Amino acid sequence: MGLTFHHGHKRDVDSEKHLRRLHKTLPWIESPLRGADHEKLVFSQRHEANTAELFFDLFFVANLATFTTYHSITDAQYLIAYAGFFGILWSCWFQVTLHDVRFARDSIYERVCKTIQFVVFVGLALVGSGFNPGGQKANNTNFRILCYTLVISRGLLVIQYLVVLFYIITAKFTKLFLPLGLVIATYATAAVVFGAMTPAFREVEQSHRGIYVVWYVVMIVEAASIIAISSIWRMLSFKKTHLMERMSLLTLIVIGEGAIGVTKTVSRLMGKNGLDVEGCFLIMCIITVLVLIWALYFDNFPHGHYGTIRQQVWSCLHFPFQLAIVGVVEGSQQVALARYVLKNYVKIEKSIVDYCYKQNLDGVKLRDSLIKLIEYWQFESKIETYGYTDIVSYYAYLVGNNTGICSKANATEYSNSGEWPVEFYNMTMSMFNGVYQGLGMKLPIDKLEKQDAAEIAIKSWKIVYLYYWTSFCLLITCSIVFLFLIRRHKVDLFDFVSVIARFIALAIGGILIALVASDDALYEFLGSPGVLPTCLALLFLILFFDKLSAIFCNWRLKRSGQPYALEYHEEHHGHDGGHGEHGEIHEHGHSTGHSHHDSMALDHRKSAAWSMYSDTTPLTSATAYPGGDIAMTPLMSPPRMSPPITNPPPTNPANLHGGYQPVSQGQNFGA
Repeated sequence: MGLTFHHGHKRDVDSEKHLRRLHKTLPWIESPLRGADHEKLVFSQRHEANTAELFFDLFFVANLATFTTYHSITDAQYLIAYAGFFGILWSCWFQVTLHDVRFARDSIYERVCKTIQFVVFVGLALVGSGFNPGGQKANNTNFRILCYTLVISRGLLVIQYLVVLFYIITAKFTKLFLPLGLVIATYATAAVVFGAMTPAFREVEQSHRGIYVVWYVVMIVEAASIIAISSIWRMLSFKKTHLMERMSLLTLIVIGEGAIGVTKTVSRLMGKNGLDVEGCFLIMCIITVLVLIWALYFDNFPHGHYGTIRQQVWSCLHFPFQLAIVGVVEGSQQVALARYVLKNYVKIEKSIVDYCYKQNLDGVKLRDSLIKLIEYWQFESKIETYGYTDIVSYYAYLVGNNTGICSKANATEYSNSGEWPVEFYNMTMSMFNGVYQGLGMKLPIDKLEKQDAAEIAIKSWKIVYLYYWTSFCLLITCSIVFLFLIRRHKVDLFDFVSVIARFIALAIGGILIALVASDDALYEFLGSPGVLPTCLALLFLILFFDKLSAIFCNWRLKRSGQPYALEYHEEHHGHDGGHGEHGEIHEHGHSTGHSHHDSMALDHRKSAAWSMYSDTTPLTSATAYPGGDIAMTPLMSPPRMSPPITNPPPTNPANLHGGYQPVSQGQNFGA
């Protein structure tokens, strides 16, 4: 007996079984003009990031994760180095992205370029492991490698834009000759400057602190120049590109790097002794902070075009915004670890007070109790703390051999004066050092030669606290600026409430920063489990008032019967890459949108707009791309329609809300 699942029907998957397939092939090189939108006069290769771009992003986060692993922020010098390397890394990523979203098309040439960019980022990872420009013993070899890496990065961009210029010249788009020439000159100048810096990093030369500034000045001028060129020559703008998606994906990856840190932090806090109530609470706080930062950004993410210059300012502001995210995420982990170390320091002190002051143990009993306390920390289980067991045990034996050290009279005197014997002090501080270094903190050898781990930790926590709340304030400030940049409609209650809530959070963050003026207040707050919940509560309240005001505004607007704009896309009803224009949605389901000119006028505008010659022939696949038949097909699907129109208004655009024309059912949208 046999079983059949198809009941004699032929499966759809077998309908082409008798045919041979046409294999996908990769061209050697492809013209970036295939992505030119001749209606909007901009370049737009695709609606969303392709796999090559996502692959490239992985090298960014790998660099960031590696740098974070090798650099514990123990003082202001290391903090500046961290921010400086992040700036170099971000600048390289940003410049590559500005090219890719406008001109990159999948081909063998493009994949070779991507491979070179991967090599550049691996070179940056090599540099990052020892990047500390402010150090007294600077690694000049590392800095020379950084200069060479930056030269390769900018040199490749020069080649890529020269290829674009070649196709532009071939198509006789004369209006783009000058701006592309300026772009090429900008990157070529940057490459020359980076190359000229290498003699300053000779092996024998050590005092060159001022030269480091050149990296950052060149990168700032470079970014400003490219943005200015694309703002002046709008044909090179990012209007129809997926630049917004690229920035959002990098933001997501930066937040995700924090998730990697959380997994390390949970193993540090509870990997030795299992689950702990407070440890679980702190980890949940860090995870919730990550979620709230994600919601703070993506719940107010722009949809559609909101202005060419504003879009580019919005993109550039992602540098301080993403740096702030890194500061908050990494700072949250460091704050949790500081709480863990301080809590265990208090536990050590309480145990010694209990043995000596309350129980008045002496001799062998005191020694054995101290040895049991030492064994609890399992210093011998990690290579970083392997030697601490012998060191602390030595002090424990000294205490045990000191007869009467914890007699009632002596213990009372210790309690009244606050001064304990040096044996107890040395043992306590050695255990503190072991607990701190057991967390896997990467402490510089030159610092350990001058100070013990406890002194380094106490100073570093002040820096951690300062950059943690400074990053929080920077994050909220960028969030406020984003709200102003992306707003395209009339102001309502949501705009006031969201900005006011953020300013209040900003003020509270400023007050918390002021705590660094008092060491007692600072370390008392750091030693409590309240730092992370405070940050969490502020982020939660911002989002709470955002949602509450948005719900109220929507209710009031719908109740009023006035026409309104749809600010978001329905995620489950198609995808248009985020480039579609938003229609006006009315109470009766009326929707308005943009209309096209007729095809003949459009063909003429295509040709005339790209070139300065008045007698240019219409741009077609035969005239624009000699030697190939390249169809100029629309780059995106039509925008989604509102519910069926029941009572259409007059078709005169002047009488329509916002000046839009009616959308015909057969209309075909370009990018």
